[in-house]
Amino acid sequence: MLLILLISLGRILCTFARDPVWINPLNPNDPDRLPSGEEKSVLIVGGGLAGLSAALELAERGYSVTIKEKYTHIGGKLFCKPTKILNQTFYIEHGFHAWFYNYYQFKDIRKRLGIDKNFKSWDAVHYIFRNYLPEVIYSEGPYPLNLLGILSRSPNLKLTDAILSTLSLPDMIFYDFDHINKKYDNLTFHEWAIEKKVAQDFYDIIMKPALSVTLNEPETFSAAEMLAFIQIYFLTNSKADTREVANVNYYQAILGPWSDYLKKLNVNIQFDKEVVSLKIDEKNLNVYGSVDKDGDDATVYDWIVMAAEVGAVKKIFNNTYKFYNNSPSVKNVLSNCIQNHIGHMKVSPDYKVMRVWFDKQLNSSAPNILETPDFAPINLVAQYHLLEEEFATWAQKTGGSVIEFHCYTWSSFFSPNTSDDQVWSLISPTVREIYPEIFEKNFKILDYNVNSFQNFGSFEKGLLEYRPYVNSLVKNKLKNIYLAGDWIRTDYPVALMERAVSTGREAANQILLQDSVKQVPLLVVNKKGPGLF
Repeated sequence: MLLILLISLGRILCTFARDPVWINPLNPNDPDRLPSGEEKSVLIVGGGLAGLSAALELAERGYSVTIKEKYTHIGGKLFCKPTKILNQTFYIEHGFHAWFYNYYQFKDIRKRLGIDKNFKSWDAVHYIFRNYLPEVIYSEGPYPLNLLGILSRSPNLKLTDAILSTLSLPDMIFYDFDHINKKYDNLTFHEWAIEKKVAQDFYDIIMKPALSVTLNEPETFSAAEMLAFIQIYFLTNSKADTREVANVNYYQAILGPWSDYLKKLNVNIQFDKEVVSLKIDEKNLNVYGSVDKDGDDATVYDWIVMAAEVGAVKKIFNNTYKFYNNSPSVKNVLSNCIQNHIGHMKVSPDYKVMRVWFDKQLNSSAPNILETPDFAPINLVAQYHLLEEEFATWAQKTGGSVIEFHCYTWSSFFSPNTSDDQVWSLISPTVREIYPEIFEKNFKILDYNVNSFQNFGSFEKGLLEYRPYVNSLVKNKLKNIYLAGDWIRTDYPVALMERAVSTGREAANQILLQDSVKQVPLLVVNKKGPGLF
């Protein structure tokens, strides 16, 4: 009866979804690539998704591209490197990721690389809570009936929750990207929910889980940023919440094919190459190269793309500022870049990802991916032997399992200096609450791997006005340099991996425009919410 009521309500409201929008080239009549014989060189600092995206667009259009990557592997937050475990080499990722329907640039890249076969659908998201029944959430049917269906299937939520949360609906249904950014970046999302009187169970079950996977402190996350997340992952269309996962490790699925393709285009990928500072012409303020940890790079580049994570970019700019301390013209421009943008940016809290090889498997009813927003510091549990081929093969041979535990905002709960061999003993009481079977059946730990990071940009309230766009450094009179990354501001709703590849393409487009080469179009999420007729 409730489902019939909800369907009827949806028809009465006549709600519609917004189509994505094309950002077309500003120079559609320019040639598709550099003229024959013309040489242009680009230095890309950082071999993560933003850097790889910029490299792809530029190399395909005839540019000579060099990528300098600090580590011995590419991919940034998607990295995947070979690791010896149990006398076998496994490719172990930074941590579990999902690819959403609205990741339009990433879908385009996957198609161009011919790697769509390396992904499979993740049809439903399983959640457990301390004070609510478990939820299995999936999107089905046309918008808005897909969202009403989620409500009707929930063992916890009621129609009255939506009614009681009516004050929050205009900001979501009538979402306006520019207006929301101006109005709500000085509020945390939690403050916004209180102001809009969002029903507590609706907040706990629908909104809080989304907050927990941002890797930011939930209590400080900007309302403007979170309302953009809601548009991207829930409201823009009936498929917004649908997602895919890789069926092989990320190197085999993405990074290997991507780097192989770039190498065919003569992209020079330099590993273990940390950029320490930038080189700037003191007369015309052109950025033309870098000083690296292993010495001065004498190469003069035509363009620079800063595609490193936010902490690395801050460090590079601070070092550059110190180097040019006796050059008033350079110092003044760098000071403006730092004071207006770079210096305000922050890094989100540290986190750990622990992957464990057990001698037994959980019962078959345990989902391959489980989100645990109420069980901090554990926010997600992924059974890799149910996700990727190499781990499935190992599990079939041994009867064991490979389970990964994501622990966000680690230092809010434990010492930041926790050694790898201490992690399990610290999280095991929480693991026992999530999967008591591991302890009741005496699962034995055969081996483990712990990744520890602090490399996500912060999106706490109040940062948006300082957050740089791709071309903000140029607007501050520093020439020939553009920014890219998942922490860079855009003129459209985008987040996480898709923000990285989108800003990488934007940075390439800035260079293409200056060199009179036709820009690459972007397909992006609509700036307007679905609305009501």
